[in-house]
Amino acid sequence: MSRQARSRCQRCWWLVALIVPVLTLAGGPVAWGAVVPAAAQAPAASLSATVSVNAASQLATVPASAIGINGSVYDGNLTDAAVPGLLSAAGVKLIRFPGGTESDEYNWKTNTDVLTGATEATNFDQFATLLSQTGAQGMITVNYGTGDTVGAAQNPPETGAQIAADWVRYANITHNDNIKYWEIGNEVYGNGTYGASWEPDQHCASGSNPANCGPAVYAQNVKAYITAMKAVDPTIKIGVVLTAPGSWPDGVTSAGSPQSWNQTVLSALGGSIDFADVHWYPQNPSSVTPPGPTDAGLLADTAQIPSMVSTLRSEFAQYAGNASIPIMITETNSVSSNPGKQTLSIVNALYLDQDYLGWLSSGVTSVDWWQIHNNMVTTGDNESSLYGTANYGDYGVLSDATCGTIGGAQVCEPPADTPFPAYYGLKLLGQFIQPGDTLVPASSSQPLLQAYAVKAADGSLRVLLVNDDPSNSYTVGLSYAGFTPGAAAPSVSTLAPPGSEITASSAGTATAQTIAPYSAAMITLQPASSSPSPSPSPSPSPTATSTASCHVSYATQSQWPGGFVADVTLTNTGTAAWTGWNVGFSYPGDQKITSSWNTGTLSQSGASVTATNAVYNATVPAGGSTSFGVQGTWTSSDAAPASFTVNGAACS
Repeated sequence: MSRQARSRCQRCWWLVALIVPVLTLAGGPVAWGAVVPAAAQAPAASLSATVSVNAASQLATVPASAIGINGSVYDGNLTDAAVPGLLSAAGVKLIRFPGGTESDEYNWKTNTDVLTGATEATNFDQFATLLSQTGAQGMITVNYGTGDTVGAAQNPPETGAQIAADWVRYANITHNDNIKYWEIGNEVYGNGTYGASWEPDQHCASGSNPANCGPAVYAQNVKAYITAMKAVDPTIKIGVVLTAPGSWPDGVTSAGSPQSWNQTVLSALGGSIDFADVHWYPQNPSSVTPPGPTDAGLLADTAQIPSMVSTLRSEFAQYAGNASIPIMITETNSVSSNPGKQTLSIVNALYLDQDYLGWLSSGVTSVDWWQIHNNMVTTGDNESSLYGTANYGDYGVLSDATCGTIGGAQVCEPPADTPFPAYYGLKLLGQFIQPGDTLVPASSSQPLLQAYAVKAADGSLRVLLVNDDPSNSYTVGLSYAGFTPGAAAPSVSTLAPPGSEITASSAGTATAQTIAPYSAAMITLQPASSSPSPSPSPSPSPTATSTASCHVSYATQSQWPGGFVADVTLTNTGTAAWTGWNVGFSYPGDQKITSSWNTGTLSQSGASVTATNAVYNATVPAGGSTSFGVQGTWTSSDAAPASFTVNGAACS
């Protein structure tokens, strides 16, 4: 198979099935974008449903890194001119590189594969350019598996940990790429420790179930990586490989791993872990677990996410002494390997939205889809029981125009960078959640109608309804707590079969909507109040503070030619709580703020900026902190402000 397919499929769950039992959680050529199957075109029945939204409560704040995706060194289309705009339009704020298993055989200094010597299609500098063009943060997976081999060829020789530290220095010190997130190795548990071997790891002896490369060895080597990398840049966040609860090899032990992978790694590393790196593919192909994927099974799988997060938190508390370690889902898609037609149907788009929102509502820091481009796979599950008309699969959200042979005839993907349905699911998600928004509880009376809601900083409320029912539409009655919608018809953005566009209209009312089978609809509601205040209720009046009873820090999170993203953190260093706040500062450069989050209002006059609290972050107790974010443009200087006031008083 091609290098693109090989690099993803080195996870090779079908090989796992030949060696060890696999735990599973789920049960003729046509033109791309052809009509949906006749069965799906039958008139749909209409059922009734009720959805309740509690805007007075809070599940989680949407992080700046919430919407992520994977980009790979072997992706020859990653540098296409269309890619930055497509990713930005989808709200992508984090891109992971160099891509899956290839991470453990990648020499970043020469842009080559350690095992084959082949030159990769996209080098790190080109990836850094993509980050600057999109305004996204980067995540780098450093080479754990063959890093020592890369180092041994240096003059003087280096360890794999030193090679990783060299990358941190090159990116963040020499070139100011500001790569915040770094992780040590890819799916290292696939190194043969538990019998299955797809991940290169030269720490391991040859043979089945080697006793010298289990999680204890990984953890010991990770310590050296963390020490070397943070000596170069102590501000970076470093993640370690953990297993997803319920997914292989969760709970499995072996001669080299007498305790589970997670228990061993967490116990050994404890407080040195900045984030947990977890992958989740809920289904396996029929080559591993006959009869293979089902659409209903995939869409139901996301119900497991809260309990998976709860299990991880319990493990963090028990073995690392810190239940709040950030979780980053750095790879996810519908099926663990050998993707089929389901990956190219609207079912995968609906799953994508529920996948991201399930994790984010449970408080994870980022979810990273696999991936931007992958390529055509003709040997996956393409049976008629799965919805859609494609007869091949592709993990990518964008086409890479590859071709394959099906039944002796050549079949090709659409032109490169053509969006697949999963892209439109991602784009709808990017319209639904934005950094700093507050995810709030929403419940549905129908098991196949999923409901999500988010409260925006400007006081608006967005509700996302996802219909997992292939046959029935739903007439939905909506009710709200903590929010009074305006009388105007809401704006509705809809993704419907075959999943090739998002349509916008003014439809229904704030309390009544109809959603068609296998579709998703985002309803944007404005508050009833005509006041310019950003919520249904006025912000509390700020309490006065005295000099030095506050501290403000300004941190640039991402910078590129002409643009930036920054976080501003306010700390109450006084003895009394704030019941509201406004912060003022002046830019020494020529920055212009274009958007903000976690603010009630933000205004700029020349270089001077004033921001006020939103209702939900107005109160800051003594010793407590709150933060907000800004995005903007600059031409000649993006220097950080040097002084701040809170509620009119100068801060330290």
